Amino acid sequence: MAQKKSKAIFAVLAVLAILMLIAFSVFVAEGMPIFAGLTVLIFIAIFGVGFTLKKKYRENGWL
Repeated sequence: MAQKKSKAIFAVLAVLAILMLIAFSVFVAEGMPIFAGLTVLIFIAIFGVGFTLKKKYRENGWL
């Protein structure tokens, strides 16, 4: 079985996702729809990276 890898990257991705949610709320409150849309796209991208990375970890037996 392969050696287990660090799971710290998932914590970093979670913090980034929370920061995007906070930024989205601020931009909506300030009336900046372009930046609000941008934060939604970044949020979706962060989730995509996280799910892809988790799949890779699971396939390689690193979890």
